[in-house]
Amino acid sequence: MKSENISKYNFAYAVINYKDFNHAWKWKGRQWVSAFVPGIYKSYSSINVDLDKEDELLLWEDDEFGLYRNLVKRSIQPGFFLLEFTGYPMASISAWMEEHHNDSYKKFNIGENFNLLNNFGAGVQEPWSTSLFLGQLGTYWDLNDDDEQFIAATGASGLVLTGGLYQLFENSFVESKWFRAEWKLKGSGGDGPKKRSWDLKAGYRWYGIAGISNTATLILKRSKSQKSKLDWRIFHNSITSIELELPTSEIKEGLSRIHFTYGKYFPVKGRMGGLNFGVLYENRKEYNSFLNEFSSEKTRQFQFIIKPLILF
Repeated sequence: MKSENISKYNFAYAVINYKDFNHAWKWKGRQWVSAFVPGIYKSYSSINVDLDKEDELLLWEDDEFGLYRNLVKRSIQPGFFLLEFTGYPMASISAWMEEHHNDSYKKFNIGENFNLLNNFGAGVQEPWSTSLFLGQLGTYWDLNDDDEQFIAATGASGLVLTGGLYQLFENSFVESKWFRAEWKLKGSGGDGPKKRSWDLKAGYRWYGIAGISNTATLILKRSKSQKSKLDWRIFHNSITSIELELPTSEIKEGLSRIHFTYGKYFPVKGRMGGLNFGVLYENRKEYNSFLNEFSSEKTRQFQFIIKPLILF
C-alpha cells in the first residue's frame, strides 16, 4: 500500500500542494511520475520510477531513529530511481542582472554593502544542476482512534549524484564542470497541524576549478511547525539548516564554507509567516568578474542573509 502522490512546492518559501503539476502513469508494470515544481528561490522538474513492482506495507512505530535505520537498510537494495533538473531563479537573476544590467541591479541597493537581489540569491552555489537519485522511499502507516489508516511519516534514503556546467562565485557565473556525490536521508511526518521534517546529506564536491579545493560536505536541515500555536521555544515553529565544507587537500586550514540559517514561524490567520536569518562564511580564493579569474590568495568572506518565510 502506498500513499496518494500529493507533494509540495516552494514559492518564496511558501509550501502549497502541487498535485496538479504531477502526472503519473504505468509502463511495463511500474509506476512512473513526472513533476514540475515552480518557485522563486528553487524550481525543479523531475521524473521518477518505482523499481519495486510489489507494494510494501511499512508500519509506523513512533520511533524516529528507527525510521532512519529502516530507510538506510532498505536503500542498500535500491528500489526507486529519480532524475531531476533544478534551477535557482533568484540567484540566477541576481547574477545576470549584475553582469548585464548593472544600473538596474544597483537600484536594489540598500546602503553601500547590501543589495536586495543579491541577498535573496545568497547561499546558492550553482545556477542550475542535474541530479540522479537511486535509493528507497518509505511511506509509514499508522491507525487513528477510529482504526483508520493514515500516513504517519514518509522518508527517502540513497545515493545522489549531482553535476552542472556553471557555478556561482561573487554573484557571477563561472563556467566549470562540477560534480557532487552524496548519501541522502530525508523525511517528514506529523499529525494534523503538527509537522516536522529532516534532511541529512554527506558527501564530496568536485569544483572542477584549478586553485579551488575539492571538499567533503555535510548538510543538516530540520523543521518543526504547528500552525495553530504560537510557540517561542527555539526549535518549535522553526527551520534550521547548516552546511559545512572541509577541503580535503587542506584539512589543517579548517572549514572552507559554513552556511547557517535559522527561521522562525508565527501563526497568521491560519498560515505561518516569519523570517529566515543566515550567515555565510567562506575561506577561499575570490573571483574577479572583470578579469575572469580567481585571486592568488585566499580571503575570509562573511555575508549576512535575511529572507521571508511563508508556510501555507
